[in-house]
Amino acid sequence: MSERMLEIARDADGRFLATVDERRAPVVIDDWDDVRRLRNKTYLVDHWSDDDLAAFIALHGHPFDQWWSELSAACADALVANPGGQVPSEHQDEVKRTLNRQPRQAGLGLDGSSLSPALRAYVEAKSA
Repeated sequence: MSERMLEIARDADGRFLATVDERRAPVVIDDWDDVRRLRNKTYLVDHWSDDDLAAFIALHGHPFDQWWSELSAACADALVANPGGQVPSEHQDEVKRTLNRQPRQAGLGLDGSSLSPALRAYVEAKSA
């Protein structure tokens, strides 16, 4: 398995640049769609410093926001009530359906019938 990552960092001008291959010029990243396109094109997982990821989220929202907005209020409330547990059976189909409509993203998914760790952290932050 390759150890290469899609390195994304903020440059001195404040732009976000993705390096796919150090032999090629970095690519400017303007939004989450750019990140998703590069992930899909390169089959690489993106790597950010915590500060750069937080800055990108502050400017462009969280990558899971679109998924969250598609959930019914009842489903969202149930997930917030117990983000570390299993998705309640009455909401499993809705969660699976909304996840299937989303572009492939790191961490957006289920582990069995529970939220993935990254998705669980996102939902836990919603409850704070």
